[in-house]
Amino acid sequence: MKNVGIIGGSGFAGEELIRYLSVREDTSILAVSSRELRGKRTSEIVENTELFFVDPEDDIFFDCDVVFFATPHGVSMNRANSFLEKNIKVIDLSADFRLKDSKIWRDWYKSEHKDLDNLSSSIYGLTELNSELIKTSNLVAVPGCYPSASILGLMPLMKLDNNIESITIDAKSGISGAGRSTVESGLKEYIEENFYAYATSGHRHLPEISQILEEIYGEPLALNFLPHLIPAMRGIYATMYVNFTKLPEQNILEIYKNFYKDSPNIILMDIDQVPETAKVAFTNKCQIGVYPSAISNQLVIISSIDNLVKGAAGQAIECYNLMCGHNQMKGLTNG
Repeated sequence: MKNVGIIGGSGFAGEELIRYLSVREDTSILAVSSRELRGKRTSEIVENTELFFVDPEDDIFFDCDVVFFATPHGVSMNRANSFLEKNIKVIDLSADFRLKDSKIWRDWYKSEHKDLDNLSSSIYGLTELNSELIKTSNLVAVPGCYPSASILGLMPLMKLDNNIESITIDAKSGISGAGRSTVESGLKEYIEENFYAYATSGHRHLPEISQILEEIYGEPLALNFLPHLIPAMRGIYATMYVNFTKLPEQNILEIYKNFYKDSPNIILMDIDQVPETAKVAFTNKCQIGVYPSAISNQLVIISSIDNLVKGAAGQAIECYNLMCGHNQMKGLTNG
């Protein structure tokens, strides 16, 4: 039995963590924090749970074996080490430990990183990439939702000959990615019958996507990423245009099948099928489709996930399972 705590449990990702972890026989949720809901029951957001929200600074979190941070950026970097020093594992759903270059962090998040030692040793929690490293890690940085869909869609191409000219990622998200407070402060009504791009001058997930793909590719990539909000609560839908100096001669779908042959989350579409957000909603699955383009030397890749599950809480639980010696998919086999 593992005792776990969730710091930042009242947001959408925290809600999903409570939902998945509260029904496990091998896990006991000792504490869930929320400044806004402190003293109220967790059943206000997740039915049939009878915990009370506590203050994020409550000492009860030091009685945990594993602590999840589902907080805004800038929180976990100030607190993770206090748990790590006591041999408490940390799984961070925020951006604090994803970007390895502190200068890039400062440029995109407009603050100095406060925990460079743990930043250098953290493991990027994409199980399709780092499952073995996650098993022995004490600090895992769970990927962002857009990066999860984008990297999963593009990773197999990074193993081909280095002849990629550019990549354009046109990505859409359900509004839950904006956070509960934003959704409940009018976004839900504003997005109805609406659809728009944002962060057109640059989004913080761009350097995260670039960092991981370039590590695999071995060279800098010309990569652009533009996010959009769609009138739906859940889902990421990333359409990626990959331009080559010369199209690979290999069968691309076969490359994807071979790359993901042992991946329990990946569903590869036939050429006459396309990913759908409804088909991955409330699951830890990722649908990926590979298609020819009307433009010569270009491939189109489409990837879709649930932003709150594979893009957040589900992926965190995959990491939790691996860190605790369990099967990667324990408690995530729905769908």
